[in-house]
Amino acid sequence: MPLAHEVAIELRKLADSIDREPNAVIIKPFISFYCDRKDEFIAVANILPRPLTKRESDSDNDRWCRIRIGYDTASITVDASLRKSLTCELVEPAKPAVYRCAPILSLEEDDALGVSNG
Repeated sequence: MPLAHEVAIELRKLADSIDREPNAVIIKPFISFYCDRKDEFIAVANILPRPLTKRESDSDNDRWCRIRIGYDTASITVDASLRKSLTCELVEPAKPAVYRCAPILSLEEDDALGVSNG
């Protein structure tokens, strides 16, 4: 797994490439941090720009039932997600599914990160 500064180096290379054509019209990029563990999710949450939004997505497939935080502007979307099954107990299956979730981030951590539910 790469270190944050290694990812930052690669993102700077991308930014430098984009800056070579500053007036080019391009599609809005989407960067995704697809986390497999709670500690990975929290690490990403701590380094994303603010403000963040938090939401949940549901699916019949556990792989796609995710808790998400994101940073979104007119120019870029950054998303970090974690499977609900890693922190939640399935209370009632689909129609839609109902979950009881242990908080990934405390209210204090949400506040400190500037997270809003969205």
